[in-house]
Amino acid sequence: MKYLPLLLIILISGCSSQQVGNFILGGVFDKATKTEVSHNAASCVNVKRNCSNGNYEEWYQKDGNKSCACNK
Repeated sequence: MKYLPLLLIILISGCSSQQVGNFILGGVFDKATKTEVSHNAASCVNVKRNCSNGNYEEWYQKDGNKSCACNK
């Protein structure tokens, strides 16, 4: 609930690029759900290494960039 005002501000003001929006909303999502997400293929190595007790997943975005997540 404490992240709701921040989320509303972001949605109302809009973001100039999808990457900025993904970064900001991803950070809020990560903290709220205890999920580590990366939209950068180079960072997925670290996410996978830190995901010993979680469910690691990889996928490709529409633009062809690799993304990954660790759901703890």
